[in-house]
Amino acid sequence: MMSRFKFFDDEIKKEETSHNKLIYRGEPNNLNYVIIQQQKTVANDQTISDTETKMLWQLENILVDNEGYQLYLNQIEHDVLKTNSQLQHLAAFAKLFNSPTSRLHLRFNKTGKLVSVLNQAEILSIWQNMKENELSSLVNANSNESKLIIKAGDNDFANSVSLIGDGILYQLLFPAFYDVGNESRVDKVQRDFRSNIFNEKRITLSGERIVEEAGVDQIMIKETFINEKKGNYTQEILEIYNSQYKPILIADLDYEYRVNINYKVFKNSGVLKNVECEVEERLNNNFYFRSHYSFKLKKENYD
Repeated sequence: MMSRFKFFDDEIKKEETSHNKLIYRGEPNNLNYVIIQQQKTVANDQTISDTETKMLWQLENILVDNEGYQLYLNQIEHDVLKTNSQLQHLAAFAKLFNSPTSRLHLRFNKTGKLVSVLNQAEILSIWQNMKENELSSLVNANSNESKLIIKAGDNDFANSVSLIGDGILYQLLFPAFYDVGNESRVDKVQRDFRSNIFNEKRITLSGERIVEEAGVDQIMIKETFINEKKGNYTQEILEIYNSQYKPILIADLDYEYRVNINYKVFKNSGVLKNVECEVEERLNNNFYFRSHYSFKLKKENYD
């Protein structure tokens, strides 16, 4: 039998959903984030790479509906602040490869997951133009290495959902905790991260999410992830290590991957205020990759 109080039950349920769920509401527009990215790789006590990059990204909301939202993401600035002298040419090369996706029209579901890239044809067109101009020497080199680079670009820029959605910078800017209760709580979570060492293989990490109040209209979300003890790596990763790394590092694989993320969010709008993220991927005591990401909303009085 239908409850005679059903109307009131529905009203209560609607109110609880509205006030107790963290939802990105798409306001305000034109949010600018300053992003500092620091990365360091060390092997046998020797620094292989040590870089620092500064970027300015702009978010512009387009449309919000019950299914999610669309927005433009523009990379306004991309400056290399520090790098090894021997890696300077690679830094310029990497910056060039970022240019096809420096302007994005993206579709997300309401939990913050990337669903589609709406300007995919534009991205592919930029890439094809690069191959005819800036990268013509690489295309004409016709070596195995150049073929692999061009093939990877063809795949990434023809269908960019995985390239964008799996990248940690995008995962931090569009975190997967929207539509989760914003009251103080602790949850067990799992999340996939790309390996920074093994050709960007996907690694599943187990973790914990802590939601805490952080002043008026703000919450702090702390996430800690680590691979399961005793490895939690695939046979493929072990084979790559034994063939490519063990002859140099000598030691057996003792794999560890840790990620610690602190988000501060305006809970009434779902807008990120800032993010601090530490990543460390370690093969053993002789080799590790470490990175730090810092996101800061450039102008906080956006209301």
